[in-house]
Amino acid sequence: MKALVVILNKDNAEKLQNCLQSLLNQTLKICRDFDVLIMDGNSRDSSKEVAETFAKAYPCIKFKVQERLGGTGFARREACKYAREKGYEVIIWGDSENMYSKDYIERLLEKLRICDVAGGKPVVTGGFFAHAFAWYHAIHIIFKIWRFHIPGNNKAEKTKIYEFCEYPSSRRADDYGFSLMMIKRGLRLKQEVTDARVLVSVPKTLKEVFKWQKARVIGCAEALREVGFRPYDMIAWSLLLPFFVISMLLSPISFFALIFFLFFITFSIYLFLKSIPFIEKPKFRYFLAPLVGLIIHSAFSILGLYYYVTLKKDYKSLKKQPSAGGGI
Repeated sequence: MKALVVILNKDNAEKLQNCLQSLLNQTLKICRDFDVLIMDGNSRDSSKEVAETFAKAYPCIKFKVQERLGGTGFARREACKYAREKGYEVIIWGDSENMYSKDYIERLLEKLRICDVAGGKPVVTGGFFAHAFAWYHAIHIIFKIWRFHIPGNNKAEKTKIYEFCEYPSSRRADDYGFSLMMIKRGLRLKQEVTDARVLVSVPKTLKEVFKWQKARVIGCAEALREVGFRPYDMIAWSLLLPFFVISMLLSPISFFALIFFLFFITFSIYLFLKSIPFIEKPKFRYFLAPLVGLIIHSAFSILGLYYYVTLKKDYKSLKKQPSAGGGI
């Protein structure tokens, strides 16, 4: 299968270099088994120079600034168009912050022989916040929802999918919107996961976490509006924080509140234990870190609902695309 690895990048030169180096170290050979397209969001650092240095030795590495700036949704749509025009059968999606195990591409392409979409194994690196959000990166595996959704920074898919469905133009969470769009239109893809390991970085400071979460929920709100899907899961996440606060405050005087509070603690420990395979160097002193991640995730989901309700952009003019049933 003719494969294109698409790396989304903006102002991330140092990590882009590490990312590209990990692609050079693959068991499959770059420029023979796969090409690379770096979709850049108009970086102001040395990202272009880094890409050009690699491209001198490997001309199949292309650096392209987005024709339309404003987020990853536009980048994915442009990359899909590029791949189809160049005759690629497969896109392997990635980010410049990622580093890939030597057999990453080989494992994904092997799995694609029996399915339409294949996802790898995310492994987070870092300290407390890596432990707090490891479950977020691996939730599709932990709770086996990969049949419906595989994260966009860690998957390979056949380009024939784009004949039926396009990525939404949201600035973030376009992969989330893409999955919802397929569900809404009755597109049933055969999706699988495999042990193709990718190192994923997580924000290291609370300020960076808040910035990431804000961008996430704005993107989710935009994707939901564009796809025309109601924010059911965002509502569910939003309820977690008030339930936790109420149970914590009332637990000394209410048996039922105490049960709820203990449930949150137990669920946090459960998520930590389930997340261990997805943390590069797990530290057991962070066993309650997922609870912090859940609270932050819930708080920003409330903010996401606000964006969803107040979003003024009109998405009703989105072109209707043909729906289909069964596999493609």
